[in-house]
Amino acid sequence: ELHSSSAFSFLDGASLPERLIERAASLGAPALALLDRDGVYGIPRFHQAARRAGLKAIVGAELTVAIGARGAGLGARSSSSGADVVKRSKNSIESRAPTPEPRLLRLPVLVASREGYQNLCRLVTRLKLSAPKGEGALTLDDLDGAVGGLVVLAGRGVINGPRFGIGGLIDRLVGTFGRQNVCIELQRHLLRDEEADNHTLRDLASAFHLPVIATNGVRFADVPDRPLYDVLTCIRHKTTLEHAGRRLSANAERYLKPAEAMARLFSDLPEAIA
Repeated sequence: ELHSSSAFSFLDGASLPERLIERAASLGAPALALLDRDGVYGIPRFHQAARRAGLKAIVGAELTVAIGARGAGLGARSSSSGADVVKRSKNSIESRAPTPEPRLLRLPVLVASREGYQNLCRLVTRLKLSAPKGEGALTLDDLDGAVGGLVVLAGRGVINGPRFGIGGLIDRLVGTFGRQNVCIELQRHLLRDEEADNHTLRDLASAFHLPVIATNGVRFADVPDRPLYDVLTCIRHKTTLEHAGRRLSANAERYLKPAEAMARLFSDLPEAIA
């Protein structure tokens, strides 16, 4: 599993790093990636537990990125193509209009080298210094020249929102990370709207010649941990279980699944599992 979060994603993960490693080891997994929100707080415990269990610990994070803040739009990159000239003209007109509130995107990244870990730590530090606790966000401009050794997982978040148009944000990520360091991330939690987005993501992967990978966006180690995750979700949104409504997960699918279960779930996309 290349995208799991622990209780160190404060109020957005229900299992400690050791519990995730224990579950992964029981499933016979050779490795596990931990991507907590805007930090690497859980990595020391995660790495120690993985070493004791004989698993490879893959380091990563979910970075909060503000789309549409401080010139982070498509116009931030120059291009000589006619289409981009039209886009720049349109952006210049739009820039005179009232600026909407930036949209926050969670951008999952994986560390592929020592340089990548250094860059991830620098980005997290920049994010934390930019705003009060819990409110920081990077911009796409902050990522330029600062992502060497990092692999980005471009999933549903990059296509949700009209600001860039279809494919626009993928194009920017390819330009920032390099094509060899961008993967299209597909998840299946048995939700209708999610599958519609997956079709769009697969089309983008084909158009941009990018690999697709299957993850489960893990938020808890096993199905029985889902009620705890619901309670944490309520605390995060300052509400109760009775009034949380659609803020709660629709089901308990975001657990650490066996490889066989993921293979069945993506039987039509064996390349995403490979």
